[in-house]
Amino acid sequence: MDFFLAFSYASTLWFVQFCLLLDLYFITRKKSEYLLFMTIRGEQREDADVLQVVKGLKKEVWIMMAGMFAATGVFFLLPLLRKGELSLSMIYMTLWCTVLIWWDYKVIKKYANRMYDLKIEKGWQTPVKKSVAEVDTVVSRMKKTMPVSEIWLAVPAWICVGSFVWWFYAATEYKVLLVSLAFNVLAFIFFCYMHHRMAHGKLKVYSEDSGLNYALNRVSKRAWTGCVVWDATLLCGFQFITTVLLHSYMTRVAAGKEELNGLLAGLVTCAALSIILVFVVFFAAAGKVKQAKRELAEAADFSYAEDEDVYWKNGYYYNPGDTNTFVENRSLGIATNMATKWGPATKWILIGTFILCIGIGIAMLPIDFGRMTMKVEKDGLELQGCLYYKETLFFDEVTEVYLLPERPESSRVWGTGTDRFAMGDFYFKGYGNGKAMMDRDAEYFILAKRMNGKWFGFSVTDSDTMLACYNTLAEHAIENNK
Repeated sequence: MDFFLAFSYASTLWFVQFCLLLDLYFITRKKSEYLLFMTIRGEQREDADVLQVVKGLKKEVWIMMAGMFAATGVFFLLPLLRKGELSLSMIYMTLWCTVLIWWDYKVIKKYANRMYDLKIEKGWQTPVKKSVAEVDTVVSRMKKTMPVSEIWLAVPAWICVGSFVWWFYAATEYKVLLVSLAFNVLAFIFFCYMHHRMAHGKLKVYSEDSGLNYALNRVSKRAWTGCVVWDATLLCGFQFITTVLLHSYMTRVAAGKEELNGLLAGLVTCAALSIILVFVVFFAAAGKVKQAKRELAEAADFSYAEDEDVYWKNGYYYNPGDTNTFVENRSLGIATNMATKWGPATKWILIGTFILCIGIGIAMLPIDFGRMTMKVEKDGLELQGCLYYKETLFFDEVTEVYLLPERPESSRVWGTGTDRFAMGDFYFKGYGNGKAMMDRDAEYFILAKRMNGKWFGFSVTDSDTMLACYNTLAEHAIENNK
C-alpha cells in the first residue's frame, strides 16, 4: 500500500464525517422550524435554555469528530506493513464507521430528548391532531416541500460517476462500452428535467375545496417526483449492470469461454427487467394518487398534525399511527418509520452490512498473510495458495512446459489478484486460457500445457524448487508426447 491509497481510505472516512456534520447543520439551522427534530419557532429559539442545549450538542459533536478524525491517522501507518494492509484496512474502516455512527446516534438521541423535555417543561408543546384521512406522509403531516427532494437524484448521479470510474480501472480496452455509459448520463439528465417539471409545474384544480386541492396536489407531486427518482435509480443501475455484464461476456468471448448468444440473452434479460420495474413504479405512483382522491372524497374533513415531536424525541421517527414506512425527515431527505413492520429492517440491514464487511475483511486475512506452497507427490505437483485455492498438476497430463524469467502477461477472468499473488482462471497472452497460482515475488515462473489444451501457470519463491520442478515436468512432457 502506498501513501496515495492510504490517503484514499482516510478521505473516504472524512467524507463520512462531513455527511454527519452536514446533518448536524440541518438539525440546528436557524431557517428551519425544527430544532433537534423538535418544533421550536420564533422567540422560543432565543430562549437561553434552548441555546444551551444546542451549544452542548455542537460541543460534544465536535469533540467526537476531532477524536474520529485523529483515528484516521492509522491509515498512514499501514504503508509500513509488509502484508495484511488490504484486509486490515477493511476491518478497521468498518469498525471506525460503526463507532462513529453509534456515537453520533447516542449524542443526537441524548440532546433530542433534552430538547423535548425542555419543550414540555416550558409548555410549548401542541397536542397531536389525528387526520381523518391519512392518505400520505404529506397529507397526515404539514411539510414545507411538496415534491421529493432533488437530493435523492444523487443516487443515480453516483451510479453514473461510478460507472465511468469502473470503466477507467477495469475496461479501458473496450471503448465501445463508453456508448452505454454515455446513454446512462443522458437518461439521468432526462430524469432531472422530468423531476424539475413535475416539482415546479402548476398546481391542478381537483375540487372547489381549497383544502382538498392542497392535499391532492401534495400527494400528486410527491408521488410523481418519487416515481421519477425511483425510475432514474433503477434505469441507471440496470444500465450499469448491463455494461458490466457486457464487459464480462466480451472478455469471456475473447478468451473462448462463452458464445455470443449468451451475451444477447443476458442483455435482453436486463432490458426486460428494467422495463418491467419502471412500469411497476409508474403504476404504483398512479395508484397512490388514485387512492388519495378516493380517500379524501370519502372523508368528511381532514386536518394536519402540526406537532409530532413525541414521535421524534429519540432522534428517529417512531409513530405507530402512521402507516407510511418512509416519511420526510425533519432534517434532510427521508426517514424510516421504525413503528412499521419494515422499519426495523433498515436497522438490521445496516448492522448486517457492518457484519458483512467485517466478515469480508476476516476472509481476506489468509490472502494477505497466506503463502504459496508446493508439494511434489508421486503422480504430480500439488499447490496450495492462501487457504482458498488448491490445484494438482498431474505428470501424465503435461504436454508442454516453459520456464519463464518473469511473470507471463495475463488477464484475470476469475479469481484473486493482489500485490503478491495471482490465483484463479486467467488468459495468458500468447498462450491461451488456463489456471494460475503464482507468487509475484518468485524468480521463475512455469507454464505447463495440459492434454486438454489448457495452461497452468505457477511459481513459488524457492528458485531451486522451481528449477527442479521444471526439469521433472520437462521429462514427463517428452514421455507424454511419444
